[in-house]
Amino acid sequence: MPENNNRWTSDHLMKPGGTALYGAQQRERLRQMADEVRALLREYRADLENIKFDGDKPFEARIRAFLASRPLAQLESDLRDAVNHAGKLDAEYQRRYVELPIKREKKAEKKELEKARKKGLNTARAVNTAGHLNGLSSALNEPIGDGKGVAKKTGTEGGDHTFLDFLEKRA
Repeated sequence: MPENNNRWTSDHLMKPGGTALYGAQQRERLRQMADEVRALLREYRADLENIKFDGDKPFEARIRAFLASRPLAQLESDLRDAVNHAGKLDAEYQRRYVELPIKREKKAEKKELEKARKKGLNTARAVNTAGHLNGLSSALNEPIGDGKGVAKKTGTEGGDHTFLDFLEKRA
């Protein structure tokens, strides 16, 4: 344990490996306490079972001993749970404070790559759309079988016809 009046502080836990060391120490301490409580529970329950009263039915002394020692059994169970919780301390710290920033950085890089890829597709779409518009506008003026362009067939008269003219006529 760190030398600060033999007391753990948050500063100790924040140091690299602090939560792992603290968790390991607490797990061992709690495990020893749970083992002591279990041994005491068995001894206590056995002694209680040996106390018989006149008029006891079969197994009544055993049931009474079980019920009377239940708080001690619950204490042992809670200590075992505490051992498990102490074991999760470092894992939770690692997941939420060490791995999370790395995970978010990777996610941001992936997002940037996706954004760049989409921007590239949007640029390709814009070029492709411009090509289609250019093709449509030239098709408006190109003669079709009868020698007239689409623009002339739709009734737009005059010099240069644009795609907007085509759209206005269709609307």
